[in-house]
Amino acid sequence: MEELLWHVTLWFWKKKIRTKILFNIRKELVDNVLELRISNFDKYSTGVFQERIKNDPQAIARVVNAGQRYLMGCITKIGVIIYVMCINWILGLIYILGVLIAAIVDNHVQEISKNKNRTVRKSDESVNTLLSEVIRGIRDIKLLNFKNSIKNLIGNKLDENNDLEVDKDMYDSKMSRIEKIVLLLTVFSVIVVGIKFVNQGLLTAANLIVLYLYNSNIFSLMDNFSNLRSCLKEYELAVERIFDLCDNEKYPKDSYGKIRIDDFKGKITFDNVSFGYNKNKLVLKDLSFNVEAKDTVAIIGSSGSGKTTIFNLITKSYDVDSGNLLFDDININDLDEETIRKNVSIITQSPYIFNMSIKDNLTLVKPNASKKELDAVCKEACFYDYVMSLPDKYDTIIGEGGVNLSGGQKQRLAIARALLKDCKILLFDEATSALDNITQKEIQESIDNISKDYTIIIVAHRLSTIMNCNKIYMLENGKIVDSGTHKELLKNNKEYQKLYNSEAKSNYKIG
Repeated sequence: MEELLWHVTLWFWKKKIRTKILFNIRKELVDNVLELRISNFDKYSTGVFQERIKNDPQAIARVVNAGQRYLMGCITKIGVIIYVMCINWILGLIYILGVLIAAIVDNHVQEISKNKNRTVRKSDESVNTLLSEVIRGIRDIKLLNFKNSIKNLIGNKLDENNDLEVDKDMYDSKMSRIEKIVLLLTVFSVIVVGIKFVNQGLLTAANLIVLYLYNSNIFSLMDNFSNLRSCLKEYELAVERIFDLCDNEKYPKDSYGKIRIDDFKGKITFDNVSFGYNKNKLVLKDLSFNVEAKDTVAIIGSSGSGKTTIFNLITKSYDVDSGNLLFDDININDLDEETIRKNVSIITQSPYIFNMSIKDNLTLVKPNASKKELDAVCKEACFYDYVMSLPDKYDTIIGEGGVNLSGGQKQRLAIARALLKDCKILLFDEATSALDNITQKEIQESIDNISKDYTIIIVAHRLSTIMNCNKIYMLENGKIVDSGTHKELLKNNKEYQKLYNSEAKSNYKIG
C-alpha cells in the first residue's frame, strides 16, 4: 500500500508540480539577482549566485520529492506502534522510549550536520567560481602557459572540498552507528522484559514473537523520521540561502526614488560629494564639479585618484556617502530607475559582448530597432563598414566575449549599442587605453561624431584622446586640483605639461 501511494504521489509530483516549482523559483531568483546592487558582485564571487540559482532550487525539489515518501512511511508505521501498544503497553513504551532516545540523538546530529552542510555549500560555491573563471580565461591560461599552476589550484580546491564532504559523511556515519546501538539495546530490552512476562503468564510466546518481528517496522519509523528531519534541514538550508538573495539585507538591492524626468537634458553636478568603498577610507573627498548638458569633458589623474569611482556614482552602482550628486539639478537618489538607466551608458575598456549575432547584441537595448536605426548608429560609431564587409552582415555570430572581434571593434560595437539605447549621458572609462594609435583615432572619430548630441565624460590616460574636450578636470586624491582646456592646462599646469611631454616621448602622436 505504501509503495502504491508513493508511486502515485511521485507521478503527480514529477508530472504536475516539480517542473513548475523549479521554474518559478529560478525565475524569481534571476529577477532578484538582476535587482541587486553592483557592489554585491564586487564583494562576492559569481559562484555564490550560480549555486543559489541552479542548485538550491534543485535541492528543494529533491527534498520535497523524498520528503513525501518519508512522511508516508512515518504515517503508516504509527499504526504499527498503536497495534504493539494494544498487545502489551509496557513493551510498547520500551519501543517508544528507544525511538525517543534515538530521536534526541538524531536531533543533535541534524543541527551539526546542517552546519557542516552549510560549510560544504560554501566550498562548492568557491569551486564553481574557480572553474567558471578557468573556463572564461582558458585562452590566457594556454597562451601564458600556467596550466600547471591552475591544475594545482583546482586540485587544492577540490581536495579541500572533498575533505569537508568526507568529514560530514564520517560524522553522519558515526552518529548513525550510535543511533543503531540505541535501537539494538531497545530490542534487547524488549526481549528480556518480554521473556519475563511470558514466564509470569502476562504474555504469550506467540505475541512476544510478533512484537519482536515488528521491531523492524517500528525502527523503520525512526529511519523515516530521521530521513524526514534530514530532508527538512536540507530544505531549511536551501530556503535560507535563497531568501538571502531576496531579503535585501545580506545582498542589498538597488534603491531608487519616484521622480521621472521625461525631458532629460544630461546635466551632471557633484556638490561636495564624499565616498569610500571602505567607510574608514574615503576615495572622493568633498568633490565638486559641474558638467553641462551636451558638454564633453575629461577626467585625468593617477591610478587610485578616484576616476572610475566617479563613474560608479554616476551610474548609481554605489550611493554617495555625503554631499549631493544631481542630474538636471535633481538628486540622483530621488530619480526613478527608468530615468537613470535609460539615460546613462558606460563604455569600458573591455565592454561585455554576448555570444550572439551583432544584431542581437545591438537590439538587446532596443528589441524592435529597425535596420535603418542599426545602420545609423553603426555609421556614427564607425562600425558600419566593418559590418558590411562580413558575409553575414548583422547576423554574424561574434563568439563568447566577442572573441571574433578586435579590441577596437568591440569598442565601436559598444558605442553603437549605447547610441541605439538613445541615452543622454555617455561615459568612456579608459575606452582607448589598450588600443593601437590607428584604432584609437577611429574611436576618437566615433566620439567626435556624437559629441554634439550627448553629455560625454571621458576618463583616459592618453591625453591625445581628450585634447578636443571642452574642459579637462585634473583629479588627485579624490579632489579636483585644476581644470581647463587642453591649451590652458598645457600653458599653466606643470604637471599637465609633464604628462604631455612624457606621452610625446613615448611616440604617441598628439595632434
